[in-house]
Amino acid sequence: MNQQPAAQNQAQTQAPNTVGQDVWDEQQLEEAMKRLKLLHIKVTLSSQVRRLNDTIPKMIKPLVQKQPSPDHVLSVADAMFAAFMNSVNEAQSNIKEVTDLMRDEKSREVFAHAKKRKSEEPEGIESWDYNTSSNRTRVIKTPGGDIRLLHIKKRGTVPKCGDCGSKLSGIPALRPREYSQISKPKKTVQRAYGGSRCGNCVRDRIVRAFLIEEQKIVKKVLKEQEQSQKKK
Repeated sequence: MNQQPAAQNQAQTQAPNTVGQDVWDEQQLEEAMKRLKLLHIKVTLSSQVRRLNDTIPKMIKPLVQKQPSPDHVLSVADAMFAAFMNSVNEAQSNIKEVTDLMRDEKSREVFAHAKKRKSEEPEGIESWDYNTSSNRTRVIKTPGGDIRLLHIKKRGTVPKCGDCGSKLSGIPALRPREYSQISKPKKTVQRAYGGSRCGNCVRDRIVRAFLIEEQKIVKKVLKEQEQSQKKK
């Protein structure tokens, strides 16, 4: 009788401990974010390598350089081959650095934890509002030699016409935060409905208003003519 409650209490005490091991604290999450940021920077650089923007030209640069003394052909060929092999080894070391970082035990642990959390809460992890495809990034190198990821701000959107949906001319393309900080004359154009309708739609509205008034006048004249004919 006493052994069963004791076993249940022991199981209940062990369960929170296992749950606590699965849940990462703030320090572990910060370390994981640093690791993912480093991986993102390295992968961005490696994607440039895969695109052959920088590595292939460096590899073949020793082969296309003009040698000063063409007399000694064998020595020149040996020097070119040695320089070419050095550039190839450098490119391989750069790629190996990225692959080793991705295959590291810490990186695998971060990937496994993210995959597990995603499977547990498929709708609980939402992407950042600012981290979208329109928000571009650029890899820069600081004066101290560190590699950083520079966020280029989103492009501003121009307000659109409420009738036809075309972009309003004469209004700057800014972010919503910047629109809230500029003065009202800069948000609109000096015409009727300048901040919400384009010039063509304003012209159509004016013509429509005149036609409606003309229609009312014509109806009034016709009604008066009918009444005068009835009196006769």
